[in-house]
Amino acid sequence: MKVLLISNPPSRLQKPDFPPVGIASLGAISHYAGYDTLLIDSGFSTISDVVRQAYYYSPDIIGITCWTIDRGRVWELCHELKKKLPSVFLVLGGPHASLYPVHVFLKTYAEAVVVGEGEQTFQELLTAWKENRDLKGIPGLALRGPENAVLDFTARELISNLDDLPFPFYQGFPHFSFSRYAGFPTLPCPTAAIISSRGCVFDCTYCGSTQFWGQKWRYRSANNIIKEMKWLSEAHQVRSIYFFDDNFLVNHQRVSTICEEIIRQRWNVSWSCCSHVKMVNRELLELMHRSGCVSIDFGVESGSDIILKNINKKQTRTDIERAFELVHKAGIKPRAYLMVGNKGETIATIDETIDMTGTIKPHSSIGASLLWLLPGTRVFSEACANGFIGHDYWLRSDDVPYNLQEYSYKEMCALRQRLMRGIARQKGGLVPLLNFHLKEIYYRYPFLSYMRSLVPGWLK
Repeated sequence: MKVLLISNPPSRLQKPDFPPVGIASLGAISHYAGYDTLLIDSGFSTISDVVRQAYYYSPDIIGITCWTIDRGRVWELCHELKKKLPSVFLVLGGPHASLYPVHVFLKTYAEAVVVGEGEQTFQELLTAWKENRDLKGIPGLALRGPENAVLDFTARELISNLDDLPFPFYQGFPHFSFSRYAGFPTLPCPTAAIISSRGCVFDCTYCGSTQFWGQKWRYRSANNIIKEMKWLSEAHQVRSIYFFDDNFLVNHQRVSTICEEIIRQRWNVSWSCCSHVKMVNRELLELMHRSGCVSIDFGVESGSDIILKNINKKQTRTDIERAFELVHKAGIKPRAYLMVGNKGETIATIDETIDMTGTIKPHSSIGASLLWLLPGTRVFSEACANGFIGHDYWLRSDDVPYNLQEYSYKEMCALRQRLMRGIARQKGGLVPLLNFHLKEIYYRYPFLSYMRSLVPGWLK
């Protein structure tokens, strides 16, 4: 039996940062079960290229990741695949498909949707398919019913021990090498991404993590993480690791064990992670630095306590300033994700954020992105309750809507412009000014993102 797994095709071709870990993990389930498995990273291919590869491979089952962003490309890919391979069993998974399986059936000819965490559901699907058994009753599998309804559906319990999952099957990508990927700005290439936990202990209004992963934070053991790092280093010559968790530093003992083992084995490895500002302390940061931690990304979002409270961030400006001071002192580069357009945003709150960046001095300020109304988030639910948007939006449009309940799009862009310009002036010098103008051009002409690999490292 042949299995083909395809990542969500992006709307703009650009060099991806990392290989798609999601389909590589599902590919491991398929490969170690004995099935012929091919993986396609759509970030490197046009839809016609993907369809051509699929046609020549002639799989029995095709699985496609479906995110809310670029979901229109998934609908197009599914349509083209079914034209070339009408008898193939097509199944979708991922955040958007999990939330709206009926929408998947209305937009595509897919036979099924894997809802939520996919490894166990996908494994049972493959086994049942191979043995020609009825697929009904597989927990987590939504099957197409009459008039595009979902047949009797049973939710699947979350995986209790993430250590039981195999490492990603990167060998399934043709001519695979981590050197093909852009990696992470603060880390030496080649860089690999590791997902060491699922879920988050926080519940910010703009994030759908708890909707997809549940309210529980689950994590792989330190020993399991060390094994994957060693495997990536020896089998793939990886020089650095980015921990792609929502919040890597929740369990301090686990992080300390990983750091101590890196130091004990004298690994020359650099690494970075994401976390919440309340998760750091001096002792942990010093240990992280000694083990090779180069940078930490924080979801700062705003310098206004009003905005931080409105988005349920569970942090204050004082918390942010304290965390950045500790990270700087430890010799680690703190990076700040910023956002524009949350409930209560004004020129005054934007100016508070500008003022705060002058205090915390982030190594870089990522994004200043406009707030999207993403399904599965509290801010989307509130917008629905206010009558601003409805769930049928995702059937009527392939775009992702901004939160325009208080401002027009033009006004939101002006607020973002004020924030980016203010941060550049706070930093002073030529490099921040050039960086500001590059971001300004990108936001105005997003199709130029394919040229980002040409931007020198000192400007990122």
